[in-house]
Amino acid sequence: MSITPDVPMDLTMPQGPADTTTSDDEFVRTEGAYISLGAPIPGGQVAHWLLREGPRFESFVEMFDELCWRLVGDGLPLRRATLHMGTLHPQARGMGARWMRDEKVIEEYRIVYASAASDEYLRSPIRRTIERGTPFRRRLTQDIPEYPLLSKLRNFGATDYFALALNRTFRRFPVVTWATDKPGGFTDAEIAALEEINPALAAIVAASAIRRITENLLDTYVGPQAGRRVLAGQIQRIKGERLHAVIMITDMRDFTALSDRLPGDEVIELLDDYFDAIVTSVEARKGEILKFMGDGVLSIFPAADDGDFSEASVQAIEAAREGLERLATVNKARRAAGLTEVRIGIGLHLGEVIFGNVGAAHRLDFTVIGPAVNLASRIEGLTKQLLSPILVSSAFARVCPRPSSRSASMWCAVSSSRKRCSVFPNRSDPSRGRVFVTEAWNVMAAFHPSEPFGTRSGEDSFGAL
Repeated sequence: MSITPDVPMDLTMPQGPADTTTSDDEFVRTEGAYISLGAPIPGGQVAHWLLREGPRFESFVEMFDELCWRLVGDGLPLRRATLHMGTLHPQARGMGARWMRDEKVIEEYRIVYASAASDEYLRSPIRRTIERGTPFRRRLTQDIPEYPLLSKLRNFGATDYFALALNRTFRRFPVVTWATDKPGGFTDAEIAALEEINPALAAIVAASAIRRITENLLDTYVGPQAGRRVLAGQIQRIKGERLHAVIMITDMRDFTALSDRLPGDEVIELLDDYFDAIVTSVEARKGEILKFMGDGVLSIFPAADDGDFSEASVQAIEAAREGLERLATVNKARRAAGLTEVRIGIGLHLGEVIFGNVGAAHRLDFTVIGPAVNLASRIEGLTKQLLSPILVSSAFARVCPRPSSRSASMWCAVSSSRKRCSVFPNRSDPSRGRVFVTEAWNVMAAFHPSEPFGTRSGEDSFGAL
């Protein structure tokens, strides 16, 4: 499939599955390959085009693809080009794009943290350009053993390689590289043309890098949904949005005792193993992590626009189940290594919450608040008393379709209005329900001493699952 020059490049059309293995080519990890515009774009005045149209591109990959085809349209014999940018991201040192003329493909990649010590980086032709901003040029007339990348490019027909630094950010320089397969390499006029557009490209890349870093940091620290709202201007305490969502609260068992007993490094490793298991499961099921609260996790699964909770409830219970399965795998490895295992409890409820800013005038937290959140927390607390890893409210149980056979065998339905609790076991063991129902009533009586308790079922109870 080709895309005509006057039609924006479609970044949703991958050339193929992303290669997530580390490449020997420039210490990068490929994230995706996309069909490019695929044809030269004549018109001239590329620097003016960059300054005028560059800020409108949401994707730096799309911008770089069109820039390369415009340069080809102006007569520059480009064969390959790359754009490297540093970033702030917990999993990547930088990001970039790699354009290839004949393949009509542009790739997006991440520069991995381990790259700084890799042989590919230490012997990269752009190392000094990244670290010092020094331009680099080499005609590829013979093999260049000190730069393995250039030897590879020469084998693919490249004849000249030119790298320029852009505006310095985060103690290093973004770098653009240009390679040609023209016999004899770039002419002086062609090098001058590439140098002429460099200030305009530097300005656009700096703005793009700052925008991407802002998005990365907000996604990392407050979550994608909250991050988008902050960037959209929801930055005042009075701002809040009513949202229907499933609330999931997760808490680690005996964390206080563990943190007192274990060395600090082991506590951090324990938390990271636990958080990885829960966060991966929540995000895979369209949920969003709103915050880590010590050893607790607050997550939401937004309901459909019409207020239908059925899909969100299924995603939430499956996320909880998958989180427990991941923790079982983690615990197996920790047990084999002689390390402390992780035990958790998960509470699920649903309802209307207020999603917005809470805090002091100059220090805000973007979170959810409301009675539904409070009850979800209470339900999670009951997991310790009922010795069940997953408990749900009666409101959740009424809405959630029948759980799969792989779901947790023991559910607790807690009434949000009468504060009653009924535990429903798997059909294969009906006797256990009666035992835990009595215990559950006693636990809830501690919260509401004036309310009677017993084993009866009231109007808010939920039938066997």
